[in-house]
Amino acid sequence: MSNCLTHRGPDDNGICIDGTVGLAHRRLSIIDPETGQQPIFNESGTVAVIFNGEIYNYRALHQSLVESGHTFSTGTDTEVLVHLYEEYGPAFIEQLEGMFAFALWDTEKERLVLARDPMGIKPLLLANDGESIAFASELSALLEPTVSHGGIDQQSIAQYFGLGYIPAPRTAFNNIRKLKPGELVTISGNGVENTQFYTPSVNSRDVTFEHAIKGLRTRVEDAVEKRLMSDVPLGAFLSGGIDSSIIAGMMANRIDEPIKTFTVGFEESVFDESWAAREVADYHDTDHTEYTVTPDEVRDAIPEVLDRLGEPFADQSIIPTYIVSRETSRDVKVALSGDGADELFAGYSRYRGEYYSSYYRRIPSAIRRSLVEPTINGLVASRDSTRGELVRKTQKFVRGGIPDTPDRHFEWARFADDEALSVCDEMNPGEAGREILHKEHETVKSYLPEERQDDLARIQAVDTHFGLPNQILQKTDQASMYNSLEVRVPFLDMDVVEYAMSLPTNYKISPRKQKRVLKRAFNDVLPDSILERKKQGFDMPIGEWFKNELEEEFTETVSALDTDLLDTNAIMDSFAEHKDGRREHGKFLWSVYVFARWHNRLRKRDII
Repeated sequence: MSNCLTHRGPDDNGICIDGTVGLAHRRLSIIDPETGQQPIFNESGTVAVIFNGEIYNYRALHQSLVESGHTFSTGTDTEVLVHLYEEYGPAFIEQLEGMFAFALWDTEKERLVLARDPMGIKPLLLANDGESIAFASELSALLEPTVSHGGIDQQSIAQYFGLGYIPAPRTAFNNIRKLKPGELVTISGNGVENTQFYTPSVNSRDVTFEHAIKGLRTRVEDAVEKRLMSDVPLGAFLSGGIDSSIIAGMMANRIDEPIKTFTVGFEESVFDESWAAREVADYHDTDHTEYTVTPDEVRDAIPEVLDRLGEPFADQSIIPTYIVSRETSRDVKVALSGDGADELFAGYSRYRGEYYSSYYRRIPSAIRRSLVEPTINGLVASRDSTRGELVRKTQKFVRGGIPDTPDRHFEWARFADDEALSVCDEMNPGEAGREILHKEHETVKSYLPEERQDDLARIQAVDTHFGLPNQILQKTDQASMYNSLEVRVPFLDMDVVEYAMSLPTNYKISPRKQKRVLKRAFNDVLPDSILERKKQGFDMPIGEWFKNELEEEFTETVSALDTDLLDTNAIMDSFAEHKDGRREHGKFLWSVYVFARWHNRLRKRDII
């Protein structure tokens, strides 16, 4: 299992065996590289911990523990965990600020404690077949031990084809689950106990727009400052968008020498924004590295990325994220990113669609269904031209005519239309996606103040606490850790998250502007050209590549698929429609290809 995760920690490894309990750790040395080998023990050796992540308030915790009489043998943030546990038991987790997944073994109480951070930045999975239990940072490691995975979970695969990912607590396998963000698991002779130690605390803030600007600025600055903690070189991802540009600007203001920034671009201009990253790099005088991704590069990267996945994951931007992580890791061990700001401050185009959909729904439904929608849906969408992209977005917008908010949310987020998903013989991905989003919308009602429960605020809250950890953060963790790179996300500091969610929706979006309060708070660190540009997104033209460079690869992979879950003949019909330009199925075909490659690999290894 440890060897499966060498990429997550190439600097060191450690193993501790205590009776029927074994802990293994792979270390990426960030804090106290010389003496921080794990597992780390308390003074008496009765408590051991293995840990992935960073505790940003560890110095203050360290000081208080020393004053309470504890003796430290390292300068790491990891060691505060065992001493805090001695003082407070499992409840100590409520004192931690940071991103983390850890396992703590108490030999005297024979108790194993597992936990995942509140925002789900770091992953942790648990396998339990009723006789044995195993845990790991990645699913692939859990396919190694004698714990039975229990076979493929069909409902999870339905969710995958509906959303493009399998959300926690499910995985692709019946006996393996993901810890949810903010979840604590205690395993002892009494069995397995699951506790949700964190739920968002959101208060409605009745503040002026100017006051909100100042409050946000202070919190983001503090969040960036905390995440500069490192005993090794660090840098920043720089896409050229608002969010990463703000993070780079905040870093540049706090570090004396030029900061290192990294970006990837594409030869296809419709997807390329490296020019914008270059402008920000020049504006802040950063030490900038730019890498252009070609179709050949993607073909080379596909096995490097997809063949490591423990379960299918269809966010295609994992490939360019992997490449930028690879190039970044050549120079630094830690990089800061702008993840999370789009969800918190209404940056995605789907939020603009949601904002305007209320006006669209005022058109009588009979006119929409008989005239508007047939006309729009009869146009040919594609991603290889400005017109084709406009048609694709317009077709997505008219799906926003659905009156039910969770159903409408699914239409904004879904990977394919119902016609394409009809290839899923034994599943209903559309129903699975709608069902889980209905559940998540009910959850956010429990913590959002009543005056913050407008439709868009609810959608943003679901995206922040459900979509982010299951898609964006999972993608970033996998792509970066495959390259032994740690990524920190200042916008997901809890103070920033809860403050942003407490602000009125109109502080974030208006008829003409998105991310209003964020842009105003940081207009002094952004070039005017970046401040006013539209969001482009971090994507790649996989749909167009399937028509050309990757056609043979797709056909061979899907043809080899041996499963009753999908109708491969119907898939190839969809592929022909896409290749001929009759329909745009790029994202759906990618999800099929990823699933097929995963399924074929596991079949070949006799895992399924």
